[in-house]
Amino acid sequence: MEGTWEDDPKNWKRAFDSTKPDDVIVVHSKYWRSPHWTNEFQYFFEFAPNTKLKEQLFTKNRLRRITGDEAAKAKANAFGDAPAWFAPKGVAEYDLWVFEDEPDRNLKILIDRNSAATFVSDYSV
Repeated sequence: MEGTWEDDPKNWKRAFDSTKPDDVIVVHSKYWRSPHWTNEFQYFFEFAPNTKLKEQLFTKNRLRRITGDEAAKAKANAFGDAPAWFAPKGVAEYDLWVFEDEPDRNLKILIDRNSAATFVSDYSV
């Protein structure tokens, strides 16, 4: 199924192929899937601060923190335009994480240093 869905409760299932935990609050989401026969997608999520979700992200994935120019490049790197609500502050306002052992993947996790809001994005084309 192709399309673009914004703030749709089904975006969690589309992106993560699982049921959203009851304690996770999705503030915003956007999911896009191409009509192509391969799995081409892009998603953006904003989650309310959630210690348990943060722990799961960091225990289930091998992540490395990036800073400086590498972080600025990663924050700007998206297949399409990021929604205005996605990590709207400057890169210095976030702790930014990417896969440690899969450098060609496009997953990025940004955690707002002040509010602890978590922003997650990924794409495959």
